[in-house]
Amino acid sequence: MFDYNLFPFFASMILLIIIVLAIGVHFYRNALIMFVVIPVAMFCAFTGYNTITQMLGYPIKQEIPEESLYLNHIENNDGTELYVWVLEPERMMPKNYSIPATDSNKKQMQRAKGRSEKGVSQQIGKYNKHRPGEQNSGEYLTYDFSVDSQGLK
Repeated sequence: MFDYNLFPFFASMILLIIIVLAIGVHFYRNALIMFVVIPVAMFCAFTGYNTITQMLGYPIKQEIPEESLYLNHIENNDGTELYVWVLEPERMMPKNYSIPATDSNKKQMQRAKGRSEKGVSQQIGKYNKHRPGEQNSGEYLTYDFSVDSQGLK
């Protein structure tokens, strides 16, 4: 789950932690400084990494929110992942997700791409909402996005 494109950022955060911890070692007799400096340094490093990975536009390995609007997709070089751009339901900002390139997901994304090119907006959802583990290994289903006369889906 580590993105090697962000290695320079992660390395600089580790260097920052080492410097902060060295300052903490210098003040080792002051327990208050030690109890504050160490957790704050660790918190800053890991929240910084998580924030950067979600802000820079790299594909994230999370479940695509239900009722997201499909925009486009591409397959990575080794054919193991699909990068899918969607509009989330409430934010209406494009976001890039990484999903497994299973036969079913490839078929559904190709179907969505073809229908989108014909002017029929596509939504995306999950086959199985209750799946174990953190990895995004579920299958996705695309379907036509339709708006009724009152502007509601």
